[in-house]
Amino acid sequence: MRFSTARLALAASLLAIAAPVGASGGESGGVVPLGTFNVPIVDGGRIDGSLQLALAIAPAAGADAAQLGAAQPAIRAAVLGAVLDFAQLRASPRVAVDADALSRALDAAAHSVDPAAGHVLILEVRTRSAPAMP
Repeated sequence: MRFSTARLALAASLLAIAAPVGASGGESGGVVPLGTFNVPIVDGGRIDGSLQLALAIAPAAGADAAQLGAAQPAIRAAVLGAVLDFAQLRASPRVAVDADALSRALDAAAHSVDPAAGHVLILEVRTRSAPAMP
């Protein structure tokens, strides 16, 4: 990819901004990566494209990042469900993604699994059209 170095620098700067002052890898208040998600956009029973996300999560105030990291698989599962619902109901490869609505859905899903989950950080969001069928 042509912009991979720039994207990594942007993601690192977003994580640095999102982490509270004094937070580092092993201390409380760090950011836990959730990884990337690539889900289909389904419209009218056919795959219209895909929604691609890179996500991380910050712990709630007073919560420990290590505790949040232990709950990461359950949080990822809940977030995946929210992303699938969002892609089916609100996403289109021809319209900009409503990042505010997506953020609210992701936060609600993560917090329903673990009260220590704070804000889900959207590091990258993009949609792609499905390839044309002959």
